[in-house]
Amino acid sequence: MRIVQYSPEHFGLVLQAAQRSGSAHSLQHRPFVDYYYTTRDSCRLWLALEGDGGVAAAMGLEQLSFCYEKRQLQVGCASNFVAFRPGAGGYLFLHWMKTSDFACVYGGSADTHRIVRNQRWTYFHGIKTLLLNRRYSARPGEAFWRRTAKSVMRAVAPMVDPQSWPARLARHAGAHLSVREERTFTEDLQPADRPFVFRLCPSTEYLNWRYNMSLPFVRYRLFRILTEGVTSGYVILNERPGRVIVAHCDGGDPIILASGILLAVAAVSAQGGAVPEVVLTSAHTQMQELFREFGFRAAAAERLFALGARRHSIDLAPDTSRWLINFDWIDNGLRAPFADQQASDDAHSAVTDGTAEYGGDTV
Repeated sequence: MRIVQYSPEHFGLVLQAAQRSGSAHSLQHRPFVDYYYTTRDSCRLWLALEGDGGVAAAMGLEQLSFCYEKRQLQVGCASNFVAFRPGAGGYLFLHWMKTSDFACVYGGSADTHRIVRNQRWTYFHGIKTLLLNRRYSARPGEAFWRRTAKSVMRAVAPMVDPQSWPARLARHAGAHLSVREERTFTEDLQPADRPFVFRLCPSTEYLNWRYNMSLPFVRYRLFRILTEGVTSGYVILNERPGRVIVAHCDGGDPIILASGILLAVAAVSAQGGAVPEVVLTSAHTQMQELFREFGFRAAAAERLFALGARRHSIDLAPDTSRWLINFDWIDNGLRAPFADQQASDDAHSAVTDGTAEYGGDTV
């Protein structure tokens, strides 16, 4: 078995393996694969090749910079980890561990978590997936009774219109709070003070790459959060038909940041048709409380977050109540069907009812 770095010349082999297996739908879309895995050295797709050159397994690996208290951690995060041949994923798992100081799974499939639990990775709890206007979407192959139950829940579930939020927030956070849409990420958007114990700490250059607003396969929208006209943070939304995902955000105050998120969602909702489903993740207790006050409800299952390392101990405190965790990290949010694909609404649904992960990886 040979391990090689993906380049565009390998796409035909990856496509053939993915189509044959009926899995890895995101790896079948070339614009995504070639952008996400070939345009930045810190984010690559690794392939395990058999003797005949066929793809036995694939694994994306992105090196991300996190801040924990005053320390910076370089963390290797896996994506699209799939074995097309039994046991082939183990070769890529070893490559992951050898090339990463720390390793992270955020989301992922049951198979992935079976592996990392066997390796005694450390799990951190309290990361909630919060949903508004849940669509209770049926998935292909789902049992008739579940499809029927979801149809009933869709009919009776109350809908919350985000356009009602600005007036409420003016009473809650003050009329001095506002958001303004931007077309590019600039250095002045980075908060000077950050109250979060654990967060992603990306460069401005990274944010412009990862949340590129001109990509054909995903639509990101960036909003500056202003307090009395002064920048106090930002929020990036991933807009899909009928759904808004809070992709990434940061700011100097948890309540102002959460309020800015709500204002940005309201701004996008005001430009659309039907009231959208809204999806975000949060571990910070104060932010969770505000989101619940505005109608968000937690999914049945927490979104799993685990860290592991071969040469280091995981000495992070288990309390996540002051962590800033966002949904659309790694390739979360970059899942088929993409914006430039013709596909049925909700195929490979962005969020499930808690029985499976969004676009979960398989090994």
